[in-house]
Amino acid sequence: MRIAKLVVGILLLVLAAWLLVDAIVNGILGIWTSPNYIYATLEIILSGLFIGAGVVYIVQENNPFLGGDITNLILLIVGGIIGIAGGFFNNWMFLYAVISLVVGIGFFIWHVKIGENV
Repeated sequence: MRIAKLVVGILLLVLAAWLLVDAIVNGILGIWTSPNYIYATLEIILSGLFIGAGVVYIVQENNPFLGGDITNLILLIVGGIIGIAGGFFNNWMFLYAVISLVVGIGFFIWHVKIGENV
């Protein structure tokens, strides 16, 4: 579980960087499509949630307690809700919502299932 948390934390940080760049380039500046400020705002908020979740996964990778997983469960469920709401403005946000929900709920269930709670 330690390596998986480290890898997913790094991938969430990379995805957050992509979301931030896409929000600025596509949502605010409108280089590829017409600007959509609501979509850009939701994408920037989602990027911040992914940064927070990625940092918590990296910092709490070796911790046997559920604190980090509960924090990320809450962060990524909020991210999933924001992704579903933003999906009506851009279809890619539905994918980010699914990634957010699968990672958050998946790691929480995995940690509870293996019973590392000391």
